[in-house]
Amino acid sequence: MSQDTEDSYEEREPRRDVHIDSERREMFEALQESEDSPFYQAENHDLFMFALGYGRENTMPETIKNEKGAFFGRASLSERQQAVIEAVAVSEERDVRVLRDQRMVYEIAEEYANAGIELLHGRVFGPADDEPRRELALEVKEQYQPEEDDEP
Repeated sequence: MSQDTEDSYEEREPRRDVHIDSERREMFEALQESEDSPFYQAENHDLFMFALGYGRENTMPETIKNEKGAFFGRASLSERQQAVIEAVAVSEERDVRVLRDQRMVYEIAEEYANAGIELLHGRVFGPADDEPRRELALEVKEQYQPEEDDEP
């Protein structure tokens, strides 16, 4: 193994907080505040995780252009959510050594959530047709159903 490969990921700690693009903050808030949204009153970290997963599944990561403030503290993530974030980074980089650079791991997650929130917002608040909302509500329920079954 070459020295370059060994050093490709520097050891960095993650930031204390998880960030979103300030230009998309309103999208997150609208999804949480509208009673028509399947994410009504969702916790910031839960909505972030869904946006991350939705972005990973449906689009490419988008760089955060205007990062002004934290969306939530990393400490509010469950162990399972942290593991998902790490799995996304390993999948994206195709190299488990990315886990050495925890800052990069979370930046990858933030970029997928940045892309995913726009798609989610469009699904919920897009055309007046109610069918996309129902489909999305079912997707949300299906995503969280296995988690509930795992709980004792």
